[in-house]
Amino acid sequence: MPETSAEVHYACAALRHHDDAVLLLEAGRLPNADYHFGFAVECALKCLLLKHTEATMNPVKEGAAPQKKPWVREENQKPKFFGHLPGLWTDVALLLHGRSGSKLVGVLNASAPFDTWSVDHRYLDGTDAVEADIHNRRAATESILSLFEQALIAGDLT
Repeated sequence: MPETSAEVHYACAALRHHDDAVLLLEAGRLPNADYHFGFAVECALKCLLLKHTEATMNPVKEGAAPQKKPWVREENQKPKFFGHLPGLWTDVALLLHGRSGSKLVGVLNASAPFDTWSVDHRYLDGTDAVEADIHNRRAATESILSLFEQALIAGDLT
């Protein structure tokens, strides 16, 4: 059985997390819906990084295990890893600035709906979930996923 690329895993995970987020939102499970909207965006952005930039999952050092996060080698030759939101949102906008990803960069620069989102919210009791924020994140997620799906079909980010 051929090994599935990280790019494909991220693409599938983006859509799966979005679908779960919508179901959770409709069931009134706001904190978990919010969490999955964030992961849907993370996965879509990481897939696009791997597909349309120099980002890789290859080992940083020869002979080492593959990385668990996409990364690029910076000008100083140090690896720059792409982790979670909200930092990933900014990183992708900066990396794609001036490239063919103008529509995606426009969406990323237009707002910052995930500025207060954190992967660490999975450990909280959920009382900090704000419905209006979650609906804003859903809209942003669906904008990103629309561009993401177009990029997968067209093969580029234009």
